[in-house]
Amino acid sequence: MFSRDAQRSAKFTMSMTDSHNHSLSFFALPVLRRMLAIFLPAALLTAGVVVALYYQDLTKEHSLYRQSGSHLVNLQSDIIYREVDTVRSDLLYLADQAVLRNLLSGVAPSKHELEEEYKLLCRQRGLYDQIRYLDDTGQERIRVNYNDGHPAVVPERELQTKANRYYFTQTMSLHPGAVFVSPFDLNVEHDEIERPLKPVIRFATPVVLDKKKQGVLVLNYMGQLLIQKLDEMSAGFHGESWLLNRDGFFLRGPSDEDEWGFMLGHDRRFATYYPDEWPTLTLSSPGQMQTAHGLFSFRTIFPRGQVLPKPQAKTADREDADLGDAGLIVVAHIPPSVLNGRADLLLRRLLLLSAVVLLVLLILAWYLAKAAALRRNQERHLAESEVRLRKLSTQLITAQEDERRRLSRDLHDELGQVVTSVTLELQRAAQSAETTKKDDLIKRALQDTNCLLDKIHEISVRIRPTLLDDLGLKDAVQSLLSDFEKSTGIVARAELHLDQSQLPAPVSENIYRILQEALTNVAKHARAKEVSIKLDVSTERVSLRVQDTGVGFSPDRVNGQGLGLLGMRERAELLDGDFRLRSEVNQGTEILVSIPFSSP
Repeated sequence: MFSRDAQRSAKFTMSMTDSHNHSLSFFALPVLRRMLAIFLPAALLTAGVVVALYYQDLTKEHSLYRQSGSHLVNLQSDIIYREVDTVRSDLLYLADQAVLRNLLSGVAPSKHELEEEYKLLCRQRGLYDQIRYLDDTGQERIRVNYNDGHPAVVPERELQTKANRYYFTQTMSLHPGAVFVSPFDLNVEHDEIERPLKPVIRFATPVVLDKKKQGVLVLNYMGQLLIQKLDEMSAGFHGESWLLNRDGFFLRGPSDEDEWGFMLGHDRRFATYYPDEWPTLTLSSPGQMQTAHGLFSFRTIFPRGQVLPKPQAKTADREDADLGDAGLIVVAHIPPSVLNGRADLLLRRLLLLSAVVLLVLLILAWYLAKAAALRRNQERHLAESEVRLRKLSTQLITAQEDERRRLSRDLHDELGQVVTSVTLELQRAAQSAETTKKDDLIKRALQDTNCLLDKIHEISVRIRPTLLDDLGLKDAVQSLLSDFEKSTGIVARAELHLDQSQLPAPVSENIYRILQEALTNVAKHARAKEVSIKLDVSTERVSLRVQDTGVGFSPDRVNGQGLGLLGMRERAELLDGDFRLRSEVNQGTEILVSIPFSSP
């Protein structure tokens, strides 16, 4: 009976689906093109701004670090120059003392007085590890040791000869008033490096009496004091600060293990770690260079008034071996991680920000492109919509005519046949003279009449259920609950507070259908022994609550896919109502429905 309608509906659905798919394929490409046309220039502009800001900040940071490195090198160089000038002044003052001249002239007790002078200077200055006077043969005549702040005179029996030491021989060759400055190295006693390590710089000058060199005055400057001052000066520097000798050995290096290699017998020097940078470091002063290893600021120092020692041949004396040059090189190094760190951090932040901006731009470009494509697509479909509407109207009219034809055929074929049968039997009964036959015909006519009533009821129910129209909502609900208890054995406890005359027909019908579906779900799935129903009608709203004590379920697993739940929800929402479902496993299920209405 419904095959023709089903075929028309299927054809119409397929045509709509094909049209929709065609629209999507037609729609996707223009949206993509227009979106890219809007997004790509904006993305390129954003990338250009990010790159410009990054390189601007990087250039600024590099400039600041260059200034910082150069400033630190200059400050440390000034410290070294000041220390050298201080020691040089003290040395020349001591060499010209009257007490020393009296000692050389043989005036007693000048030696004791001179020793006391040296002890006092050693204590007050705190700069000198040793103050020594050597005669013209290189033999120590007076020696005062600092002794960690407790100066003491070395007994005469412990005095040593220094005739073969480079600083004695080279100082004796100087003209009066000249000062010899030794390389910065470690103190050596009895041909062994003193432990713990004691960095020293030896300052020496000839002692002259009556234009004749009588010996040498030597000050052993405590180099650790200079290193500490350099450490303090570089405390706030964003990098590393080193002190090298002219051969590139670390006097103050990256680690303690890297220092004093020329004295301790290892070859870890600046060129070991930075072989490509070392030639530039030795050829220019002051200077700066930036390589893959970072930024290097450097300056070579030649203390004022010094006389550089000539290289000595290696001997058994450790102090004479590999002396190198007395010059020093101050180096400030900023590694790439620090040099580019702030700019890289800014770049990461800019990239994050640009990613957010580009995402917003992408969404905006997609929206604009889609809006433009929608307008064009709608314009294209306006002409087609009228044709589709006409076709749909024609199909609806055809469906109505088919339904009427089907009802007419049912009335004619089924009801007409029964009515004809009743009419013939009644006519035959009227014409029959036999009482028995007449009664039999009337009985058969009555049976056909009952059949006719059943057919009429079946057709009317198929068109529209008459329970609500006949009984009203309250009586229909009570009848429904009664039939439910009889058919399922589940106890239904109801609270009905309503006046059916207050409810519009659509509201009554949908409330009834929702309750009917809810009870069906209880009977099929809940495995409950009891269900409670509360139906309440207020002035402008009808509320329904159905609660069972069954096994319950997890609403997340259903996820709105059950047809019964979906139908109940749609019925409520079509009337601007609210549908809520509460259920937990082994805790039962509760359905709450609230629908507003206007009183007629």
